[in-house]
Amino acid sequence: MQQRTHTQPQQPSPFAAPWPEGVIARYLTLVGATVDLRGRDENTSATCTGCGERITLFGERRTRELAQAHAERCRALPRPEAQR
Repeated sequence: MQQRTHTQPQQPSPFAAPWPEGVIARYLTLVGATVDLRGRDENTSATCTGCGERITLFGERRTRELAQAHAERCRALPRPEAQR
């Protein structure tokens, strides 16, 4: 007798897909979204792909620290890819 299994659709892994254009660093959140950094030096910003929080107005080093701290506590699910 064959056994049926039901599987939930999986979100694409942030490790498998190429990073979006301009992203210089990524931090993985607790549930699989990412916090993406763009820019350099004093023009660095970060955006969470789960909750949408944006971090700006800091230098690159501080933006990285804040992005990592956000990723460590954010529980917003990654936004699904648009249907084509």
